[in-house]
Amino acid sequence: MSPEFRTSPLGPLARNRFRKAGMVASLALALAAGAAGPATAAARSMTEQVRAAAGNGGGDCKPHHHHKSEATEAGGKGHCKGPTGPTGPRGPKGDTGDTGPAGPAGPTGPQGATGPAGGATGPTGPQGPTGAQGLPGTPGAPGAQGATGATGATGATGAAAPCSDIDAYHPQGNVEYRSVLTNGRYYAGIRDLTGSEANPMLWTDLTNHTGYPAGNAAGLPCGTAVSEHPTSSGVQFDVLTTTGRVYEITCAFNANGPNPAILNCGTNTGNVWVEMNRRPTTGAVNGGTVVP
Repeated sequence: MSPEFRTSPLGPLARNRFRKAGMVASLALALAAGAAGPATAAARSMTEQVRAAAGNGGGDCKPHHHHKSEATEAGGKGHCKGPTGPTGPRGPKGDTGDTGPAGPAGPTGPQGATGPAGGATGPTGPQGPTGAQGLPGTPGAPGAQGATGATGATGATGAAAPCSDIDAYHPQGNVEYRSVLTNGRYYAGIRDLTGSEANPMLWTDLTNHTGYPAGNAAGLPCGTAVSEHPTSSGVQFDVLTTTGRVYEITCAFNANGPNPAILNCGTNTGNVWVEMNRRPTTGAVNGGTVVP
């Protein structure tokens, strides 16, 4: 059992004063030891309070005319409340607690007003100087030769080229004759062999005489011949066409006096080309196709 609950010959008031006197003695020892800081100040304050309480007989405590039993006194509970003790020194700072969960995001604020428009566009700056011309690049290597293309289709057959031909006749020692076909045109020639000097060959163009074959059904001139016609004292010139037709024309011999001999072939319409009365025909024997 605690000594506070033992039977004491002292009354409640005497025991209370005794305890306060003991507390004053303890605080006086603490001050004598040189304690400082908040604990010393608190002890001084407590000493003053205890002294004041001891001097006035308990402060607010008032005597009562009845006495509690010893059992009540032994419980340490008097009939009045004692003074409040001094505040003890502040304890050390406790550890920081865990961070709490993040709170919900707040609502989006209203959109701000549009700022003022920018200033006017400044003037265009002057054009910079032209840069120096770069050096010419190195020419690239020639490309590889391409593959040979495919052979093209055969073209259409072109028009037949004009035939060329020549013939000569030398009947006696004083004159000679030539017939020449070239570029589609027919020429009759004569050269006088008399005299001490060689005379030139003289040519007459017979192409423009009426009846000369010039295409269509008659065909194109392609062969020539010349011969003398004794009965008419003339020279005959013949032309063969590409269709197998034969045309002839006759020119007269003219001694021309002291000058070299010449041919007299008449005018283009007065002396005409005439087709022979029969045309060569395949398989003919002393015959041929009669000219209509």
